[in-house]
Amino acid sequence: MSRHARVLHLLCLVLAIALLASCSGKKRASPVPVAAPGEIADLRNFPQDLNAYAKGSRKPLMAPATQASQAARWQSRFFSPWHMSHPSVGKKEASTLLNAKARGWKDGHSRWTVEEWAGMRANADMASWPNACQPGITLRAANLREMPTATPRFVHPTPDVRKDPFDYFQYSLLPMGMPLYICHRSLDGRWLFVETPLVSGWMASADVAPVTPAFASQWEGTRLGCITKERTSLLGESVGIGTVLPLPSQGTVYMPVRGADGTAAVRSASCMDASPWPIVMTPASVAALGNQLLGQPYGWGGMLGLRDCSSLTRDLMTPYGIWLPRNSRPQARTGYPISLAGMSVPEKEACIMRSAVPFASLVGMNGHIMLYVGTCGNRPAILHDYWGVHVDEPADEDQRLVIGRVVVTSITPGRELPHLHEGRTIGDRMHTVTILGNAVN
Repeated sequence: MSRHARVLHLLCLVLAIALLASCSGKKRASPVPVAAPGEIADLRNFPQDLNAYAKGSRKPLMAPATQASQAARWQSRFFSPWHMSHPSVGKKEASTLLNAKARGWKDGHSRWTVEEWAGMRANADMASWPNACQPGITLRAANLREMPTATPRFVHPTPDVRKDPFDYFQYSLLPMGMPLYICHRSLDGRWLFVETPLVSGWMASADVAPVTPAFASQWEGTRLGCITKERTSLLGESVGIGTVLPLPSQGTVYMPVRGADGTAAVRSASCMDASPWPIVMTPASVAALGNQLLGQPYGWGGMLGLRDCSSLTRDLMTPYGIWLPRNSRPQARTGYPISLAGMSVPEKEACIMRSAVPFASLVGMNGHIMLYVGTCGNRPAILHDYWGVHVDEPADEDQRLVIGRVVVTSITPGRELPHLHEGRTIGDRMHTVTILGNAVN
């Protein structure tokens, strides 16, 4: 190696060490090395460890009165279906997709047929809408579907759902213990159309139990606790971050089960991974929860028991009593939004670092939502469940370089790629930064 090359190598090493130190303060976190074609420079340059951004800070991000107000709003929304007397969704709205033309693929070789679509329409029995009308609760983490079927609908042949997890019948994955209102029952009794505090759609009747006034009174009248460990087991059922259940005493939660008469019953379960809700919101606390989700695979609408971008942010904010809607667009309007419209990417970065509160601010664009977690190398860092970067491969054909998991990046992930679609990153399309509650640095 020549003297010039050695000097250049040493300079690069010093710069790399300085950049990492600027991200992590006293605690240095090793970045994830590039190991696969679908990875990008940000995954080398931005530590994939939220402690590097939180820096151990236990300073509350919200005043106690502010967090209490947020939690009261959350609780009111959460239990709202149990205080309904009739559906707020009309028959026409509930029937929209049922009345559409058959389209899409069920797997790698079979299309949906007109006859199959007509069979779902007949089984839905919308002529008798609404034929149920009673409160209910989810008995486990359960899928909410846009049609009364567990069979998927893909826009193109999909032989491997884990490589392309976009089932467009999948709307959301609801946690155990979610209050809901049962509007309608299918002809075969296997499907229920329900309204939840978040969204409405079809659920398998096996995942839902009707709720009696006595059950609702006990459930709603007990202090709440939140699950703080991903993949916690409760009597054989898996629950995760974003699940809220009654906490009658430390180390014990209530979980809903189906009683002998078919209605929901309360069952106590030992659980050392539940804390009184809401948790005090600090950078260190959000980092501890978020680190459990880093690297998890992407799943559209909770497909395969996973998360997408908006369920990631929603589940992370739930333990702190911050209510977020289900989808990214309304999430970006929650709290105190600041417009990024008309700004260049450097201007957006400056605005985010100047105005946003790390671990308590969302950054939004059409179709995607992210959590601002601080800075790295004088650039904003975001946590998001990211499917991938738009690229032109082959030339002039919009494709994705798949990331497919929860990561920390800049607001311009993949900007070094030679075939960016239209030469733009997600930073060009970001339109809002939103401060949640009255959060302060």
